[in-house]
Amino acid sequence: MFRLKDGRCCKMPLGTICVFLFHHSIFFFHLAHFCGGVSQVVGPSDPVVAIVGDDTVLPCHLDPAVNAADMTVEWTRSDLTPRFVHVWRDGVELVNKKNEAYMERTSLPINNLKLGDISLKLSKVKLSDRGSYKCFSPALSGQASVELVVGVVSSLIITVMGNSEDSSKVVLQCESAGWYPEPELLWLDGEGNLLSAGPTETLRGPDDLYTVSSRVTVEKRHSNNITCRVQQRNTNQSRETHIHVPGDLFNPPCSSAGHITISVVVTVLLILAVVSVVWKYRSKCRGGNTKISTDHRELQPLTEKKREALHLTEDGTDTVDFDMEQENLNALFKDGEEDKFNLIMVVQFLMSHKCDLENDIYKLKLKLLELQKQQDENQSQLVNNIKQIEQNDKKSDKINEEEGIETETNFETMKENLEKEIEEKETQRKSILYGVDVMTEKKKELDDTLYKIHRQRETIEKRTNEVQIQFQSGHSEA
Repeated sequence: MFRLKDGRCCKMPLGTICVFLFHHSIFFFHLAHFCGGVSQVVGPSDPVVAIVGDDTVLPCHLDPAVNAADMTVEWTRSDLTPRFVHVWRDGVELVNKKNEAYMERTSLPINNLKLGDISLKLSKVKLSDRGSYKCFSPALSGQASVELVVGVVSSLIITVMGNSEDSSKVVLQCESAGWYPEPELLWLDGEGNLLSAGPTETLRGPDDLYTVSSRVTVEKRHSNNITCRVQQRNTNQSRETHIHVPGDLFNPPCSSAGHITISVVVTVLLILAVVSVVWKYRSKCRGGNTKISTDHRELQPLTEKKREALHLTEDGTDTVDFDMEQENLNALFKDGEEDKFNLIMVVQFLMSHKCDLENDIYKLKLKLLELQKQQDENQSQLVNNIKQIEQNDKKSDKINEEEGIETETNFETMKENLEKEIEEKETQRKSILYGVDVMTEKKKELDDTLYKIHRQRETIEKRTNEVQIQFQSGHSEA
């Protein structure tokens, strides 16, 4: 019985009351289930990116979070046999169900499981780990997918290929091997601007790793700082290397005969320059009786005894000795500056010639490799030809064998000539390096000598001023 607002009573059948209570019970049951019921497995919306050799985490969690330490959690890959990457059951890992490729590389931290975090930690990532993973728990509703993208990066090498047909340009090559996924190669100038380069050559090896290479022609500029960059957009990984192209490389290429002639001339000039510098300074220092000293004690004011020792006359004519000594030092300093400039020019010339030789050696080695490859192909072809004519008469077999021996002899002769030429250029290069070392050492000695001359000039100038002041003081007292 229900009582109305006006005080009257109203009778309601018992069946109606039961239906009313049933519907409201169902409502509260669903509400309780929605607010604090069964958790769902939730994974990431974006792929996970990892680099070979690093550790990574495949994220997965329960929503709402509940303690999963006593639950069964499975991580699987459908493309593997067995498909289990990691199985957690009754508080331990079931290793016997695990794929061997993931042995001792996966884990589910117990502290994370208690917080509803069932993310899988994967150590020492391999290229074969890339793919789609499933995160699943039988006690919960649904499963989550996690896509793992694995990248491989490598170092870069820039090689100076030499001058192009235009002697004011230099060709550079950049190469890098061992990348995944397929990267792109870019050339940048010193200001970070893209350079127009040739097409990128891409090769994929049997290990699924990519090798990329590209060439660019650099023009002569005030600043030739060039950058080669290899990058992967989907893994957001990049590597780069830099090179400074000196202005000495922008020179016309010389022929082999020209290199030999220049090498001889350079050697002669080197010897003459060294002998000339040494002889000139020794003779000047001995002949001019010029003492090069930086003893600071000579800068002390002249005493009366020092004045008498200098035999100064009242007209100060003995100061001419100081003037002559100063003139000798000035002339010696000027000659030293000229010789220093000549040494620098010789070193620059030698370094430019060294670069030309290194480019020639590189090209000769490429020819030698190509010749060896051609020789191997010819030997293989010769063996096949011999097999094909085994059924013919012996005369044909003998003629073919003689032709093969003659061809082999020609190859050996060409190889010997190339190896000899490479050896000669290597000898020239080493001679030039020795010459650069000698000239650099002489320049250091010359710098030291010029510094001492400069200090001695300052000393003489101060002594001259002291003599003049003391002479004027003595003259005024008289």
